[in-house]
Amino acid sequence: MANGIGKILTHLRDGGPTSRADLARATGLSSAGVTKICATLSDAKLLHEAAGKEPALGRPATEVSIRADGGYVLSIHLSPAQARVAVCNLDSKVLADDALSYDPSTPVATIVDKAADLARQVIASSAIPYGSLLGLGVGVPGSVDEDGRVNTHSVLAGWRDVPFAQMFEAALGLPTVIAHNASAIAMAEARYGAWKASESLLYILLGKGIGAGFVKTGAHERTSIVEIGHVVVNPGGPHCRCGGHGCLERYFSEDPLRGCIGQTDVPHEALISAAMDTSDWPQIYEYFLQALSTTVTLLGPEMIVLGGDLNTAPDAFVEALRADLPARVMPQQRTKLAIERTSLPAPVGVHGAACVALERFFFAHGPATLSRPSKAATRA
Repeated sequence: MANGIGKILTHLRDGGPTSRADLARATGLSSAGVTKICATLSDAKLLHEAAGKEPALGRPATEVSIRADGGYVLSIHLSPAQARVAVCNLDSKVLADDALSYDPSTPVATIVDKAADLARQVIASSAIPYGSLLGLGVGVPGSVDEDGRVNTHSVLAGWRDVPFAQMFEAALGLPTVIAHNASAIAMAEARYGAWKASESLLYILLGKGIGAGFVKTGAHERTSIVEIGHVVVNPGGPHCRCGGHGCLERYFSEDPLRGCIGQTDVPHEALISAAMDTSDWPQIYEYFLQALSTTVTLLGPEMIVLGGDLNTAPDAFVEALRADLPARVMPQQRTKLAIERTSLPAPVGVHGAACVALERFFFAHGPATLSRPSKAATRA
């Protein structure tokens, strides 16, 4: 549960510039408490003040907003073969980034060392003082423990019970939180993307594998890992690395798609387009529709966001989904269901990891270094 500082920061993030009176009404905090918290945040150079809109009568109220340059987070998006590192501001804007590739068989400790070395270079290139970094967010493939510390199992990478948070804290000296990559990106879409008005969102990430993340916003906010790649679409089909047979990922991910195309060097942005020109495509597309319709029926998202290699799929693919999917889900789910490409700027993955870090180290309770008002001052 967010404290008073967290309530105010979260409201300003989601609602934009707001007067102190409106903050008190929106958060349920006392006017005195809001004034005290805003003063603390302003003294810490975290808030900006400006005149609001001209009212019909009287002076415009002073509105406060979050200063994007009031703090920064480090963000790392890890995949089985690449690490992308970025420094982001409080608006999740990428200020500097870089990436490195490695063999999927590389030991985890080596991956962490290399990613940490790259992180130091990215921080230096951003010209952001190390001390202004609030923390580190890491997006990983596979499941994560409740505390955001351990990558408990990644079928795609073959990692199990990897304490990434502890390892990066030792390497970089920054408090660290980790999260499932697609779920983190789903949250970033809901927080900072064009689809923030949606009450629920399913983000699909197509790459070496295919995964998804689901986010429900509002009073009962939650995020969930969605293992869409391991929905069985062809019982008795080829063996999957998860131990099952006939999973969607065995047909609809980069390696099998390149296999049906007959080329191993098809660029990511052309993958779906090239696959659509093959004789195998109708069956592959049917498998994807099968898994997606099952997922939508169970979760009921208002918005489906296409990410990874799906983000660069031809318009014909997106239009086909919009035409074919509604008939396969419940009638009441069709009313608001929309399908769009990701609205986050590239590199997309680091926005997810940044969103997780910003939530943990800034928006939930304010930065750890902040001098906090007394409980009495914030009581409604």
